[in-house]
Amino acid sequence: MNFKELRSFYSEHFSLGYLNLPDKDGHSSFERKLILISLICYVVEKNKAKNPDLTHYALLYRINSNLNLPDDFIKGLAIVCEDFSYQCHNFPTFGLEGKKILEEIVSILKTYIPF
Repeated sequence: MNFKELRSFYSEHFSLGYLNLPDKDGHSSFERKLILISLICYVVEKNKAKNPDLTHYALLYRINSNLNLPDDFIKGLAIVCEDFSYQCHNFPTFGLEGKKILEEIVSILKTYIPF
């Protein structure tokens, strides 16, 4: 594949461009995408002790049960999260704790626009 084909493939399968994120709490749209990835990775890592079979996709699949986002988007996001978290065990939570972490994940995912 040449660069143009790879870029198209990435955009079709792994893009977070469908998130219509406004700036919030001093964080830009770009930073909020990184926050989303970090928080998902944090939740998966934190719950591995209790549930060693938990995957990024399984977590997102559960969260998505109330959001009804396209499964292709959820799979792509899970793959991006797995890639970012490879051989990492500490993830920033940006001052969020407990239920606020999941609330922020859901809040960001709710900005999904399919076009």
